[in-house]
Amino acid sequence: MWTTTNMHLTNLLLWLQQRLGPVDERGGGRNTDEGFHISGGAVVAGAIAAGVGAFIAKKLGALDE
Repeated sequence: MWTTTNMHLTNLLLWLQQRLGPVDERGGGRNTDEGFHISGGAVVAGAIAAGVGAFIAKKLGALDE
């Protein structure tokens, strides 16, 4: 049982290393700083859009009880 579990765990770790590791020898991987900045900007833009939408909805009376 432990041998099979260890083999599956090793295969999983190798797969993750290949999936998340650098794409080329220059170090540009799938999880670069650029990707984090793009996704962070999308989160900030979404929060701003939600805030503006809520502000407009409140002014129009859609959020009043």
